[in-house]
Amino acid sequence: MLKESAGKCGDLAVGLKDKLLRITESHRRLFRNRSFVLLWSGQTVSVFGDAFFNLAVMWVVWSETQSTLQTAIIQAIWHLPDIIFAPLAGVLADRWDRKAIMVTTSLAAAAVVGAVALLVALVGHLPPVIAFVAVFKLNSLTAFMSPARASIMPSVVGRDLLTTAQGLFSTARETASLVGSAAGGLLIAAASAVWALAVDAVSFLFVALCIALARLPGRAVPAAASHANEVRSRFTPRSLIDDLRAGWRTAAGLPVVRALLWLGVLVNICSFMGPLWPALVQERLGGGAGSFGILLAAGTAGGIFGGLAAGPLERRFGAGRVLAAGWSLAGVCTLGIAASTWVPVTLVLELVETAALTASMVASGAIAITSVPEAYRGRVFGTLRSLSVVLIPASALTGGWIAEFVEIWVMFAAGGTLLLALALAAWANPHIRAARI
Repeated sequence: MLKESAGKCGDLAVGLKDKLLRITESHRRLFRNRSFVLLWSGQTVSVFGDAFFNLAVMWVVWSETQSTLQTAIIQAIWHLPDIIFAPLAGVLADRWDRKAIMVTTSLAAAAVVGAVALLVALVGHLPPVIAFVAVFKLNSLTAFMSPARASIMPSVVGRDLLTTAQGLFSTARETASLVGSAAGGLLIAAASAVWALAVDAVSFLFVALCIALARLPGRAVPAAASHANEVRSRFTPRSLIDDLRAGWRTAAGLPVVRALLWLGVLVNICSFMGPLWPALVQERLGGGAGSFGILLAAGTAGGIFGGLAAGPLERRFGAGRVLAAGWSLAGVCTLGIAASTWVPVTLVLELVETAALTASMVASGAIAITSVPEAYRGRVFGTLRSLSVVLIPASALTGGWIAEFVEIWVMFAAGGTLLLALALAAWANPHIRAARI
């Protein structure tokens, strides 16, 4: 009996070792890819710098106005460029050289942030209107970069490593945001917001350099008549509409992308829970700012873990099942958060929930981008991005209004129930269940 148990333990150890070696080999292959390393490094530094910008702008506006409404307007403006410009950005990503788009937008972003830093240094303060314009411009540039970067990634890393690569991007984003927020706060306290803004401007210059040094494939031109290619080269309202229609028809003609489109729109309704966390901590958990900070850190840790786990899980179970299981687990955890009255329990649930949502987000993005022909990836990604965030502002405002009249746990219970309903819809969809990269 002891020998049999020892043998089973040995087999389990060998199997675990083999899995770890496969995971390690996937990461090793990615980090031997010079272009991936450059893009990943640029993204990491960019997010780190953005954390400085976000803190600086929010702090300066609050210091100048002492108005929560003014700071809330910044958050609302944050999502508008994706809603407005993402479809157009997708068209340009399919029309023009994607590397050139990424370099140009990075340089323009450096100029925008640098101008804001110079204004604050010269004038001594940042008028709220200027802050709103700067946030809108900066996120508009990001909206144009995202489809170009997403469209080019399958060609850079290959289909077999795409989910792992996207997971590493997600992990770097969470880590850089956490470290950048802490460092930005210290820098603003020790020096001034000008230096925090300057760090972000320099980070965009670094991104532009990384992209310029990377060997990236050119734009893929579909096998079409020469007249169609000639029309594509002329940027007119008619050609723009034609390209948008072509992208929409492509997305609508792919059942798995069509399902992800509508499920992605609906799942972001759950974003109403984000602004309600301070109320949950105070009213349900009896905590304060310290408890709130610990829970935010747990969410970041969950995002890091989910990003690292996404690739191995996709190879083992398939991206579609990772997506559905992630939403299922997140829904259960959210219901647990609604019921919990103890910070340690809520912390564990938040960590697991964020890990599950991150893994499902990575899987969803990988399915969408690999299901679409390369020549249409920019347009489809732009459409998905625009529609996925369109309900976030309305959801946040509506959720905040309803929370004034009901107990806070009810809101989280509603969010968990919606996540579970969408998870069931994902499990019921054969195209999502069968999706693999």
